[in-house]
Amino acid sequence: MQQVTNIKEIENAINLNGEMIVTTNEKNDVILLSFEEYKRKIQNGDIEKKLIKAEKQIDEGKTISATEVFKELEEKYEF
Repeated sequence: MQQVTNIKEIENAINLNGEMIVTTNEKNDVILLSFEEYKRKIQNGDIEKKLIKAEKQIDEGKTISATEVFKELEEKYEF
């Protein structure tokens, strides 16, 4: 585990590792993330939520055939 003592060292550690766990008395208290790592985690969570929702819709039979979708698009956009 890397020990840091100032902001510049924290910034460098986060840039190197993408995230950093700050501990006190061997207890994990804070997690620091680079902005890019934060965005990646948020995006991955968002995609996971959408996949879970889609799987639920499939299980509940709330689906439309691809043929019907394309037919509706052709009618709507006249192609």
